[in-house]
Amino acid sequence: MRLTLPLAAILLATPLAAQRADSLGITTAELGARLRFFSSDLFEGRAPGTRGEKLTTEYLVSELQSFGVKPGAAGRPGDTAATWLQPVSILVHGPDSASRNESRVSGRITRTLEHGRDIRLSNFSGNPEVRAGGELVFVGYGIHAPVYSWDDFAGTDLRGKIAVALFGEPTFTRDTTRFNGVRTSRFSWATDKLAEMERRGAVGVLWIRPAGSLSGAPVGGSRRLARNAEAARLLFTAQLTDSAASNLFPARSTLKSALAAASRSGFKAVPLGVRLDVDFRTRPRTILSHNVIGVVPGRDARLAAEHVVLSAHWDAYGIGAPVKGDSIYNGALDDGSGTTALLALARVFAMHPQERSLTFLFTTAEEWGLLGAQVFVCDGPLAHERIVANLNVDDGIELMGIKRDAAPLGIELSTLGATVAQVAGKMGLRVSPDPYPGEGYFLRADNFPFARAGIPALYMGLGTDGVGQPKGFVDAKVKEYLDVHYHRPSDDYDTVVLDLEGSKQFAEFVRDVTIAVANGASRPTWLKGAEFQRPSGIANGSTTGSRCILSQAGNK
Repeated sequence: MRLTLPLAAILLATPLAAQRADSLGITTAELGARLRFFSSDLFEGRAPGTRGEKLTTEYLVSELQSFGVKPGAAGRPGDTAATWLQPVSILVHGPDSASRNESRVSGRITRTLEHGRDIRLSNFSGNPEVRAGGELVFVGYGIHAPVYSWDDFAGTDLRGKIAVALFGEPTFTRDTTRFNGVRTSRFSWATDKLAEMERRGAVGVLWIRPAGSLSGAPVGGSRRLARNAEAARLLFTAQLTDSAASNLFPARSTLKSALAAASRSGFKAVPLGVRLDVDFRTRPRTILSHNVIGVVPGRDARLAAEHVVLSAHWDAYGIGAPVKGDSIYNGALDDGSGTTALLALARVFAMHPQERSLTFLFTTAEEWGLLGAQVFVCDGPLAHERIVANLNVDDGIELMGIKRDAAPLGIELSTLGATVAQVAGKMGLRVSPDPYPGEGYFLRADNFPFARAGIPALYMGLGTDGVGQPKGFVDAKVKEYLDVHYHRPSDDYDTVVLDLEGSKQFAEFVRDVTIAVANGASRPTWLKGAEFQRPSGIANGSTTGSRCILSQAGNK
């Protein structure tokens, strides 16, 4: 089914101002019409691998074609020049209700862990059955951070063993050079931790969680890139309650004392003197989804080989459990607003090419752990050295009205921060720091795989100082959205769109930052000491060819 006619009907109803000849202009009418359409029930919640995906990707390609944007997904063997779609193969493990699940501790103590109360397992392999075991080693926070001179694995052999680790990171409020307790660093996130533990040969990872934090399900669902699961050495992860974990520590090294030790520099991993063996089954299925990629070639003969990648995720949660009679999870704010803003920018730049090329990346499976973005970075049409920056559009705060400030996340990490300051100043905006630094939003969006590969990136966003709004208004609306509408059917146009003037302001801000980066005399670089900076002698983007390892990173 092509979506040309329904879209045409909406655009014909749009005021002429939205279609005016001023091609650099972005109007509220255009943004509103596109967002209302894109977040309508017609797209069935835009879940990967469903009819809703087919409708979504056809719409995006149709729009990009109408703007004159070129196909941008070619680059793999067998691709044609007219390739718009990049395949993303996802292995989904669901629980097997008929499975007999066992988790048994042996050695210094002997105990059977109760599934759903003590432990909750997830399959990280490519097989339906996991039978694995090994000695348990407490690795503290599981952080390997050379840039911070921190290594929880120093002198530890994890080959064939199971790591026991903490979520998060140590907090050093008096040491602003690392783990300062204000902004969550990349090293707090499971992504790097799992990759490091797998690299060191661990067959499983137990995350310590507070008692009562597990759901009753003995085996949790997991979604991984199929290529990762097929080559997995790390076979499973599990969430282990702190009460169950405390019984695994010897009397001379209680969980409490181990937690304190893990927060001190020079921590050494602790073998626990016990072994865990797990035996469980899941029901795997493979979903084929797609990124949509378009490109506007640069106008400069030399710089056109370099690309600024603008990204937004098209996926939402599809059709699910009804809430107040509504079962379609429309995803208007998250991230219909970013996707439709990116379409408006594609229209603008198709008529106004910049010095460098612009790639418009509409990712799949962001909600499942940034999987589409990871495939683009690891196996996309562009070598890392050809990508000068990523600007990710997944904010949503713009729907809450005009702001006095801009607050892209990651501005303190690279020279993109200076570019943002210059653009914001010209727009009459001040630049604010991350309004929610403890939430780790920079690590939970599609900009993260770019940054992790050494490519400077920003999570584009406005601040929370609303024009004509009482103090705290935006913060209250953000809380309301997260508490009531986030990942629910009520994230629809009529509920979450408060003021499209803010959407226009945000799109213009992203447009102007894009122009500055695409025409800059030099490409962006990481600042000295930034956590994504490569060690001396290793160039940005040098991970080309490495496995696409990405855990379920979560989301906002």
